Amino acid sequence: MREFLKRHSFVIGLFLFSFFLRLLVVLCIHTDIVSDFGLMYKASLELVSGTRDYLNNVYFLTWAYQMGHVVYQALLLSMFESVTFLKIVNALVTSLIVVFVYLLGREVGGEKGSRIASVLYAIFPFPLFLNTVLTNQHLPMLLILIAIYLGFRLNEKKLQIPLCIGSGLLLSLSNILRTETIVIIGAIVVLGGYLVFQKDSFRFIAIRLGILLLTYFLSFQLASFCLVQTGISPNGLQNGNPTWKFVEGFNYDTDGMYSKEDSSLYATDSVLSKQVLKERLREVEKMPLLFLKKIYIQWFRSDLSWTFNTGEYPVLFSISNFINQMVIVLFHGLALSSLLFLKKKNYLQILLTITIVFYVGTYLLIEVMPRYAYSVQILEAILASVTISNLFQKKLKD
Repeated sequence: MREFLKRHSFVIGLFLFSFFLRLLVVLCIHTDIVSDFGLMYKASLELVSGTRDYLNNVYFLTWAYQMGHVVYQALLLSMFESVTFLKIVNALVTSLIVVFVYLLGREVGGEKGSRIASVLYAIFPFPLFLNTVLTNQHLPMLLILIAIYLGFRLNEKKLQIPLCIGSGLLLSLSNILRTETIVIIGAIVVLGGYLVFQKDSFRFIAIRLGILLLTYFLSFQLASFCLVQTGISPNGLQNGNPTWKFVEGFNYDTDGMYSKEDSSLYATDSVLSKQVLKERLREVEKMPLLFLKKIYIQWFRSDLSWTFNTGEYPVLFSISNFINQMVIVLFHGLALSSLLFLKKKNYLQILLTITIVFYVGTYLLIEVMPRYAYSVQILEAILASVTISNLFQKKLKD
């Protein structure tokens, strides 16, 4: 035990430090449950009590894919019916995310860089304060990080089918909880396709990729089928209006952000959504400016309002918002600089970079808000390890 603690002292210390900060935040800062999170929390309570009034709510009939998070919260609430408990679970999950920022950062960049990057991420205000929000972003991202970590533990000369299945299940569960996992799947397919034609062990890579994708898609469909059969969600995990996010993304008046007017007119009407999207796509001359504005909103704007939505902590909000803006720019700079140190066979770095590119491209087309930058900021923190490690190496040489 003593040897184990000594060998893993940094990981243990990092987790405890991160959890202490997050526990402090969730216990000391009051955040109202608003917007979609309020609807999902109420539905989770109904699922626990057995009333299921949410089945008559057009929101869940249209956006049935949100039921994954509803069921997850219901499972937790069946143990302790407490909002504080949900937030403490958030704190545990996000503390583990910090640990995987270190573990993956060590793989991609080295020990020293990953330690600094993970500590920086641990005190990054946005993900720190987001623990008070009942968002569906935390656990899905942790599952993605674990899946990536497992994937890069594979031996080049062995199939290791259980690891492939495990990664596929984790990615599928992530997608059940939040439907943005398709972005990382796309990046995996691109990298896998490249490696199939580049490496001697292409047969292993093709089989692994096939097993992972098959597991991912089959388990997602099975989960959706089970929700239908149990009556929890008549529409399974379907998206009843996939055009909606694009309608918002091409709203030139709101710079691609949410519009109450659009919501009242098109959110639950897929036919009207397609019509208005076609009209907006014809205004090609407006797109360059729209894209620039969306890039700024999504990737450079600091927004802690989801946590500080009660107006109770004006001084803390102002100070934290300023620090948050600085850290956002810092991680952008460090992640972008990692391209200068990109090595041909650093496949983890390549995967993370492709994923970020896919995220940026996706959000040029769909609705944006600063909160949606959460996933990319985690990947940037991992890539920051590369830049930091190389800067230290250069300093030692000098």
